[in-house]
Amino acid sequence: MLCLADWALAHGYTVSGSDGVSSPATERLAADGVKVHYGSDPAAIPSDVTEAVITSAITPGSPSYAELEELERRGIPITKRAVWTGKITRQMRTIAVSGTHGKTTTTAMIGWILDKAGLDPTVFVGGSLAAWGERTRLGKGPWLVLEADEFDRSFHQFKPEIAVILNIEADHLDYYTKGLPEIVHSFRRFLRNLPHRTGMVVAYGKDKQIRMASKGFAYKFRWYDETTLWPGLTLSVPGTHNLLNATAAARVAHELGVDAETIKEALATFPGVGRRFESCGQFDKAEWYDDYAHHPTEIKATLQALAARFPNQPTTVVFQPHQKARTQHLLAEFGRAFDQYPPTRLILAPIYEVPGREEPLTVTSGSIAEQIALKAPAGMEVQVAATNEELQKLVEAAASQPGILLTMGAGTIRKLAEGWRS
Repeated sequence: MLCLADWALAHGYTVSGSDGVSSPATERLAADGVKVHYGSDPAAIPSDVTEAVITSAITPGSPSYAELEELERRGIPITKRAVWTGKITRQMRTIAVSGTHGKTTTTAMIGWILDKAGLDPTVFVGGSLAAWGERTRLGKGPWLVLEADEFDRSFHQFKPEIAVILNIEADHLDYYTKGLPEIVHSFRRFLRNLPHRTGMVVAYGKDKQIRMASKGFAYKFRWYDETTLWPGLTLSVPGTHNLLNATAAARVAHELGVDAETIKEALATFPGVGRRFESCGQFDKAEWYDDYAHHPTEIKATLQALAARFPNQPTTVVFQPHQKARTQHLLAEFGRAFDQYPPTRLILAPIYEVPGREEPLTVTSGSIAEQIALKAPAGMEVQVAATNEELQKLVEAAASQPGILLTMGAGTIRKLAEGWRS
């Protein structure tokens, strides 16, 4: 939504909007001239609104639904975010980055390379880059690089020339109720949006699900895997997963005519994206990092990067599960996510539930701890916090000792930790 607000402002729209609470993003938008109000207040919707764009999170049970009802009462045209974004993909030459994990980083990497190569791209990325002023990069070149999310089948609305598929795994199983086969079919439907004769797909070749989704298409396929990493890669962001992300980004840039030296130099200076193994400075005596990982595969990749970066230091990982449905569907996978690269201490926070989307399920963070106990990785202490107050005490106690503190999750864990540090 932030990217769309920035794009609309740059194209002459008067923009207003609402959010649950104030954040750096909404404060920055307000400074740029967006009229922002907080909470659900239908009366605060400006009288001169001619069009509304909403996220898929606006459902009958969500706090903002009253505003949607007010817009309907006024007869204002209402469009989902993905549909509005899809209109932009039809106006620009588009590179759409899809996959269960890694979309944000890879999208940013592609945009970073094209920027350094002088192609002046527009980049719709879910994370922030300080080098771009924490703003959406709105270039004057022909290329749009954006994340293509499978949730709610959003990416079916996009019309890219180049599609990147990083991986296909089970996620959003409350939406894809038929499981992985339905998800694969959704990716296949996404690929049908590429131009018939000139479409190109850059994809991870060892993923069987990607191979299934791609079967029968006559596009130009550019496959990569761990054996074909882009030569000479030097990254500031750790982990094998980022070497693969960088390889995908390099392959795309190469297809657009960017020379190998520019690609290598650009990736060497890529600063990383906010909330992707982001350094947050000191938290008491600990060195604090933060990551968005909230799926078992993402957790494994982040822990591998943590072990590679800090092989001989005590590590505390604070994981906040995101939504009960995901936790329930992937409970066994969460239980095994910490096996290969166990931290010294794992603190499990209460499950974060999106306000207005609370789920009547009995699963808790303790359920993950029970799954972990079935195998009990050697050397890892597991602590479970039943409340955020208990979580604060555990985190502050961990941070009182020298070592590495890593917070993980897609919910409020970063904001909570920032409050406790101050």
